[in-house]
Amino acid sequence: MTAIAMGPLPSTVVLTGPGGRFELRADLRQICALTGDGVLHVSAQHRTDPHILAFMDKLEHEGFDYELNSCSMTDIREIYKSSNGVILDTSQVETDRQAQAVAILADAHRRGASDVHIVVGHDITRIKYRIHGLLWEAGQEKSQVGRELCAALYNSMCDVTKEHFQPQVPQDARVSRSFVEQLGLFGARIATRPLVDGLLMVLRLLYDDQTKMSLEDLGFLPEQIDQYARLRSLPYGINLITGPTGSGKSKSLQVNMNLLYEETNGTRHILTIEDPPEYPLKANQSPLGPNESWAGGMTNTLRLDPDILMYGELRDLAGSEAAYSGSMTGHQVWSTLHTNNAVASIQRLIEMGVPRYLVTDPALTTGIINQSLLPVLCPHCRVPAIENLGQLPAGLRARLEQLQLLEQVNLQGEGCSHCRGMGVTGRTVVAEVLLPNLQFMRTFLKDGASLARHYWVNEMGGITKIAHTITKIAAGTIDPRHAEIVVGPLDFDRQILELTHAS
Repeated sequence: MTAIAMGPLPSTVVLTGPGGRFELRADLRQICALTGDGVLHVSAQHRTDPHILAFMDKLEHEGFDYELNSCSMTDIREIYKSSNGVILDTSQVETDRQAQAVAILADAHRRGASDVHIVVGHDITRIKYRIHGLLWEAGQEKSQVGRELCAALYNSMCDVTKEHFQPQVPQDARVSRSFVEQLGLFGARIATRPLVDGLLMVLRLLYDDQTKMSLEDLGFLPEQIDQYARLRSLPYGINLITGPTGSGKSKSLQVNMNLLYEETNGTRHILTIEDPPEYPLKANQSPLGPNESWAGGMTNTLRLDPDILMYGELRDLAGSEAAYSGSMTGHQVWSTLHTNNAVASIQRLIEMGVPRYLVTDPALTTGIINQSLLPVLCPHCRVPAIENLGQLPAGLRARLEQLQLLEQVNLQGEGCSHCRGMGVTGRTVVAEVLLPNLQFMRTFLKDGASLARHYWVNEMGGITKIAHTITKIAAGTIDPRHAEIVVGPLDFDRQILELTHAS
């Protein structure tokens, strides 16, 4: 694991933001933004608002030259979210530890980290960032400082907590919106757990990444994108985006739900239940209530005249049955589930207790996507594997030779200015998209998951996650060492399918 230096907070370009030269109240920041280039962005429908007119008078009185730009409130929100940096609202920072915690989150955000790990040991606290799927050490502190950081984050910076910070028990919380908005984040979740020599706190940073807003941007294959379109065209049925934790399920769901909105020109009622909402959607987004069960909330949505339902996650039997109830009453339903591959999702639902006859009805279970995320090699410093064979484990080299890929493969380089010294520049999806038909379901019921997977690949032309991964390795964009850590040995599909065929 490579260490990265924690840098200073970058300067903001929005002068009306918290702590800015012309700081405005939170309600006025919804309709007005003054940027450092001298442009005053005002919501078109609020041009004559007395508070805005008074602010213009103030700018003129102080001799500040500006150009007026009429825009939407959405545009103004994006200006604040996409500002180059953060100026902290000092009224929110009550202690030095709180300020230090916010500075760490700001630095992690600037580097594009998906998670921040605060690992408090007996003597040392290690602060790590997960960037492009890989952990990097960002800094070290004394153990006491680490405990104080965790306590400050949990006790004074969260709006959804259970009691006070208790390092000896696992706890979950959500960072207050007043802090995450300053940082340009959509949200941040906290989870803690005691360790033998201390404690672990992990913060999941939730972004509204506007750079990847299509399935192609995420890394799906053209034929998989066509399958997504097919699922969006169906009048009803349950469609699941599955994968392990941190596999980009919520992002794929966001992109797909926004496509649904655009393709229907907003003429269909899209309603969600999320706990908590992780990305902004072109839908009526509804957080799960504090004393509301998933099943209760999902049942409630059916009384709100929806056309399309999106549930953040299927967690238990009651919630899964409620989702199937939505499908049976003529709704298109989308949700997520934690499973290892597409076919395993069917097994998982049955093990949860959903009736087998519902799960194996292809008119109800209409689509299952399973995905993982792999780091993308920096094109400027990646190195050819054929010139660095000593870096490859013997088994992996043999598998690459067997696949006749060795001369096409690239490996992670030492890093350069283009990738901030990391050797990788982002992450890409590798996925499998299953649209079950009647014969597939019959094979699953009669012969089990392995032969059903064999049927999917050999009779339905299914592209497995391993096969998708191999295409990206062959293109030189993925390090096969990273790939095998995430999706398994490159010959795993062949092993399973050959064993299945022999049986």
